[in-house]
Formats: sequence, structure tokens, C-alpha cells
Amino acid sequence: MINISLKNKKIIKDFIFLNLVWIFAFYFFDFIQLSNFKEGNEVALDPLLQQIQGFNRFFSSIALGTLFSFINLYVQRNADRLRTKSYGYIIVTYSIVHIVLVFAAISLVASLSVFVFSGSLQRENLAGLIKFFQSKDLIRILIYTFLISISIFVVKLINEKLGKGVLWNLILGKYRQPKEDRLLFLFMDLKSSTTYAELLGHRKYSELIQDCFSDLTPAVSACHAKIYQYVGDEAVLSWKYADGIKQANCIRVFFHFKSILKTRSQYYLDTYGFVPEFKAGINGGRIMVAEVGYLKRSIAYHGDAINTAARIQGQCNSFERDILLSEKIVNDVQKTNQVNFIELEDIQLKGKKEKVKLFSIDQFKI
Repeated sequence: MINISLKNKKIIKDFIFLNLVWIFAFYFFDFIQLSNFKEGNEVALDPLLQQIQGFNRFFSSIALGTLFSFINLYVQRNADRLRTKSYGYIIVTYSIVHIVLVFAAISLVASLSVFVFSGSLQRENLAGLIKFFQSKDLIRILIYTFLISISIFVVKLINEKLGKGVLWNLILGKYRQPKEDRLLFLFMDLKSSTTYAELLGHRKYSELIQDCFSDLTPAVSACHAKIYQYVGDEAVLSWKYADGIKQANCIRVFFHFKSILKTRSQYYLDTYGFVPEFKAGINGGRIMVAEVGYLKRSIAYHGDAINTAARIQGQCNSFERDILLSEKIVNDVQKTNQVNFIELEDIQLKGKKEKVKLFSIDQFKI
């Protein structure tokens, strides 16, 4: 029930955002047009014409915002199929769909406005619509809306590639100077990766990693995680510390991912001959966040908390456990969640002066 409500919340948020963008875009288009001005003097419009233009402007933006929201939803739900397509193919297809949708939206709103303000769709009114579709105004609208649409598409694409929120932080220069933050990290790695790589060969092994991380996406979204980075067959997830502890998201994401792999087990057996399994290490605390690089900029995390998470994940094989957590995470999770942890021993992690107590968990209700 929680997952469904969170998904609906995201859909509504995206729907509202896209509609607001299109409303702003249409009003901005009206602002930059010179058709209402002649030799520096404002041309007074007939009150009825002003009403019609206002009606068309607002409802066209709502119509396009709604239609493109459905496209956005379709893309999200068919990410696996679209992943195999080239960006060129996606952009060309998107452009064709854009033209069709703009024609449909403008035709619908224009016909509706004529009916609302004239009371009927008379022949002379229909002739006016036909004249509009043959004018340069339509070309200008198509070009402008395409530029807006493709800009939204590209920004969303870049944001997904960099990670949620990273693009905005880079634009604002939020971490140009290192800042302290409190985050929680999960390091997740494919078990027996060397054996699988030798068995499958590098090409087939790469396809396996693509499939695994594609199946990780729904779990990441459901548990409000951010993908910090992929390193080979390892994925590093992060949360604001409180968000990772809330509803035990840092643990739930791992077991959610395991359930997805189990559901898709027949596909993996048929395609690769085995069902992949992962191991994970979790830790969190205060770290430094900084923008690094010049030719390629990114947001990097530095500090003991993230290093310890990586070290904990590296102990999974030694303890023959799928998931290991630090004592700090366990204590904080238990404050608001009923989870049965298994206490292990204190160990000396590389680079740590003091021993760290580790815990594990066998089952978790998603």
C-alpha cells in the first residue's frame, strides 16, 4: 500500500510540474511575440479576441502538459524496452510524437474555443481554423513548443544520468566549497562476479550487469534512494540519513531488489544460466560533500562513514552473509522499526583504529 501511494505521489508531482512548465512557456511565448506591437505602439485587441487568445493560451498549455505527462509516464513504465534503443531513435520518435500531439492539442482547443465563444462551429469559423493551420503562426508554435519539449526531455535525461538532484546542485554551485552533510550509504556488489565474468565472457557479462541494475531501479525509486555511482558490478546508493532510516529504507531496498530478481529468476536462468545474487554493506554518518573535477564535474562524498560502508560490504563473504550493517545503523533503525537483527562479532576493519560490531538480517517484510 505504501509503495502504491508513493508511486502515485510521484506521478501527480510530475504531472503538476509539467503543466506548470507548459503554462509558463505559453505565456512567455505570448510575451516575446511582436504581433501585438506595431512601430513601438501597442495595438488594442478586441475584447472578444483577447478572451479567445487567453482561453487558447491557457487550455493549450494544460492540454500539452497533460499529454506529455502521459508520455513521461509511458517512458517510465517501459524503461526496459526503451533502454535497448539508441538516443537518436528515441529523439526522432519523440519529435514525430510531439508534432502529432501539438496538432491534436491545438485543434482540440481551437475548436473548443470557437464553440464556447461563438456558440456553434459555423462554416466561417471552421474556415478561420483552416486558415490558421495554413499560416506561419502554426510553424512558429510548432518550432517553439518543440524547443521547449526537447529541452525538458534533455534536462530529464541528463538529470537521470547524473543522478537525481545532481544537475541542479551543479548549476547552483551548491558544493563548490566542501560542505558537511549527514548521509547513509549502501554498497551492493554482485556475488561471485569473477566466476560469472569468466563463464559468460565480457559481452554477456556486461549485459547481465545492465539487466541487474535495470531491475534495481524500481527498488531504488520505491525506497527514495539515490544512485551515487556504479563501479563495475557494484552499485552505491545513498540517502539523507533520516530518509534512509525512515521505514528502514536502507534495508528495504536490498530485499525489494532481491524479490525482483526472484520474480525474474526464469528470465535470468534462460538468458544467463543462473540467478544473480548480491551482497550489501550499510553504514552512515557525517561526511563531506564537494564538487570535484573540471573537464568532468560530479558531486563526491568523502569521509569515514562512506569508507566504512565499503569495508563492511567487503566482509560479507567472510561471514557468509548477504547483508551486513554497522551497530549505529541497527540502533537507529530499531528506534522506529521492528526488525530482528542478528548480532555478529566485533571486527577490525582496514583503516579503523577501533573494532566495529556488525549485524545481519535474514528476512525483512517489504
